[in-house]
Amino acid sequence: MRRVLLAAAAALAMTGTAQAQSVTLGTKLELNTLDPHFFNGFPPASSHSQIWDSLTWQNEKLELEPALATAWRNLDENTWEFTLRQGVTFHDGTPFTADDVIATIRRVPTVPNSPSLFTSFTRTIASVDKVNDHLIRIRTSSPNPLLPLDLSRVFIIAAKDAEATTSEFNAGRVNGTGPYRYASWTNGERLVLRRNDAHFRGPAHWEQVTERVIARDPSRVAALLAGEVDAIDLVPTGDKPRLSQDSRFTLFAGPAGVVHYIALDSAREMSPHVGAKDGQPPLARNPLQDARVRRALSLAIDRTAIAERLMEGSATPASQFLPPSFPGTSQRLKPDPLDLAQARRLLAEAGVPNGFRLALHTTTDRYPKDSQIAQAVGQMWTRLGLQVSVEGVPGQVFFGAATRQEFSAFIAQYGTAEASEGPRAVIHTNDATKGLGAANRTRYSNPEVDALIVAALAEMDPEKRIEKVAAAIDAAFADQALIPVFHPTWDYAARKGIVVVPRPERRFNALMLRREG
Repeated sequence: MRRVLLAAAAALAMTGTAQAQSVTLGTKLELNTLDPHFFNGFPPASSHSQIWDSLTWQNEKLELEPALATAWRNLDENTWEFTLRQGVTFHDGTPFTADDVIATIRRVPTVPNSPSLFTSFTRTIASVDKVNDHLIRIRTSSPNPLLPLDLSRVFIIAAKDAEATTSEFNAGRVNGTGPYRYASWTNGERLVLRRNDAHFRGPAHWEQVTERVIARDPSRVAALLAGEVDAIDLVPTGDKPRLSQDSRFTLFAGPAGVVHYIALDSAREMSPHVGAKDGQPPLARNPLQDARVRRALSLAIDRTAIAERLMEGSATPASQFLPPSFPGTSQRLKPDPLDLAQARRLLAEAGVPNGFRLALHTTTDRYPKDSQIAQAVGQMWTRLGLQVSVEGVPGQVFFGAATRQEFSAFIAQYGTAEASEGPRAVIHTNDATKGLGAANRTRYSNPEVDALIVAALAEMDPEKRIEKVAAAIDAAFADQALIPVFHPTWDYAARKGIVVVPRPERRFNALMLRREG
């Protein structure tokens, strides 16, 4: 231990321009692609936002700001005009023009084998017309008041790269307009970036950025203590007290616009990991199709115990996708209380009074305490009378398997920047042609809920829209479309002299770090 502390002290005492101008992050986010349109997930969104820009940009308060577009306006309910920024070049020197936007939007729905396409954000775009090199008009198939916000999630690539495959991007065909340019990448291990001094916002804080994937929580903390990294994300709750008392480090925290949730296979008559308990007669059908069963499973979860004891206070019980402080969320929904008696009554009403057998799948390396949380939920469902097995799957495998509907019940997280995003992506019936339900991996479907979601998405009046979004959320959770468990809190630690600016989304990148003072 003494050698570790001495090494840490020596590393932190290092001075010089090179150290001052570079930063190394230790992160749990495992980047597994350099294709900016392959996977709508936390790790690529975090890393890619340093390399590529979008038309619009959300700051750390989730306020919309100009980016590659300097202005936008409605010409009518179905037509938006975007003025594009002039004088911008891609990292290889290619000028940015309207052709790049058009090529990007055409590419988004065509990326093969994507576990989660970006079509939720381009779903209403019927056509993009080039007025000139720096002015475009986007026509939508239906009114979409959120189009400028949606386009903050779509990274713009050069038109000449639009035919590139995911493999070609992963091999280093990486050419953005962002504040950092690609230097090197080792899948699942390390990403190295260098500053783009010509970026339109001016030079970023760091000349060189290294993202090191350190999936294990103790290893991230050890790397920080040893001076191998300058900052880490997802600080283990058990390590927060000692880091807060160490004068070499500063802790930072912020609320998350994320829900830790359970998805249930309510679509299929027979589900691969649902069956009768040992020694019981076969089930006539998949009990997860019954909303009363889904509700019973929700009522059997002790959210307070998970948030306060397992997460040690770094979480709050959830009733929907976003905390109710976000605009457009339901003010009626409250987190389900633990109520085993009511849960058992619902199972009896649904015809499965003795419970059933169920496998709950979880990532093992993706979220803080993901395996422990799944085990806790499994034990709670066992007390309800189910026969539960918890199956852990590495994150790189998990989402592809979930998309192929290989699970009957699984735990994941979904982050949103706006209240209607979760319902349209995770709850609406999967419809690739309309870009709805892109993250609906259980193929949940409720026509009444769909109609409410679509009506909310098309409402141009802001106040009416908030009411309609809340109504859609109320209807979805009345049917227990999924089970929200908790909203996490993002915890970070950095060496003295570095400030981390938390964001509600699951992000950890150099754009969030600056020098103190």
